[in-house]
Amino acid sequence: MESLKKYTVLIVDDEDSLRKAMVFDFKRKGFTVLEATSGSQAFELVKKNKVHLVISDMRMPGEDGMTLLENIRAYDPEIPTVIFVTGFSDVTEEQAIAKGARSVIA
Repeated sequence: MESLKKYTVLIVDDEDSLRKAMVFDFKRKGFTVLEATSGSQAFELVKKNKVHLVISDMRMPGEDGMTLLENIRAYDPEIPTVIFVTGFSDVTEEQAIAKGARSVIA
């Protein structure tokens, strides 16, 4: 079986417990994992690392998930980005997909 270590996943969430749980799960499965607590921090990691997948919360202080998505699309439209949309978000699943999210988890 092919090693997943060569694939880097970036987990972005300001909620520590949720972010740490996702990081733990992806590492347990064998991926290389980066983590960020804000959209701006995440975008810096995208620019400095070869990232294969970004999983981001929508609502975060400062730069939110949609802004991160737009920045990633402008920087490298090939990086798959998954956005979490909570019931507390003003953004719909359709809007996130229209902006370039590959998938939305509501």
